[in-house]
Amino acid sequence: MLKKLFKYEFKSTAKIMLILYAILIVTTAVGSVVLYSLDLDQADESELASILSASAIVLYILAIFAVLIVMYVYLCVHFYRTMYSAQGYLTHTLPVKALSPFHVKLITSFVWMFLSMTLMIASIVALIASASHGTAWQDFASAWRELFGQDVFSFRFIFQMVLSVICSCLTYLLWVFASASIGQLFSSNKVAASLVAGIILYFVQQIFSMILMFGTGMFQSRDNSVNFFAVTTTIDNTTTSTTSLLPNYSLFATSNIYSIIVIVILYLVCARIITKHLNLE
Repeated sequence: MLKKLFKYEFKSTAKIMLILYAILIVTTAVGSVVLYSLDLDQADESELASILSASAIVLYILAIFAVLIVMYVYLCVHFYRTMYSAQGYLTHTLPVKALSPFHVKLITSFVWMFLSMTLMIASIVALIASASHGTAWQDFASAWRELFGQDVFSFRFIFQMVLSVICSCLTYLLWVFASASIGQLFSSNKVAASLVAGIILYFVQQIFSMILMFGTGMFQSRDNSVNFFAVTTTIDNTTTSTTSLLPNYSLFATSNIYSIIVIVILYLVCARIITKHLNLE
């Protein structure tokens, strides 16, 4: 039965998603050709040409983000419509476990979202590389190595990047799914309640995110002067030593750990509501 659910879910979302992917690929291809044909070295000598080339890059990147936003909104609306609207009655009467439809929709949405994020990153890299004839990528790799002492082609960097994309996809999806689940608890104005729940969840996440990042030293100065979880000790009445009570993690590691915690919490919220407090009236 689960196999049939996955097949139906992918089939019902594939048409729109594939059309959007095609638009994204075509936009990237056209943008890459146009930007590659521009001679930015000569454009630097002409103020008008420089403005036009920079504007073209911005417009193409904005177009890519617009397509990604449409994909995300479509997946979220599809989830709400098939889980908590009139169509939700049919979904929740299927002869499967209560959470099975939710798992199917979450996994399906994640696959589409992950592909979307991957294509978006590849598109932006392709556009910038085309505009700079490949020099921007080399400059980025050198700057990253200088700042973080890490090669962008290393296994650690690639693993952290992939994990970051996975966590981002699940976080954004579960944020909306949890908001919709909370909103359907109300007897009326469920969409409005979902929007309010989403805003509250967003601000709560941001508050804890800032606390965690400052606490782990991501934004701390060399002497920990802006670390909220730092303590200062005095040695021989003259020397002071400031250390963090929490370990220092890299940007990716701290972000991923926090995202995993948020993912688990949001998932538990959805699971609890679907299994114990489902309200389709």
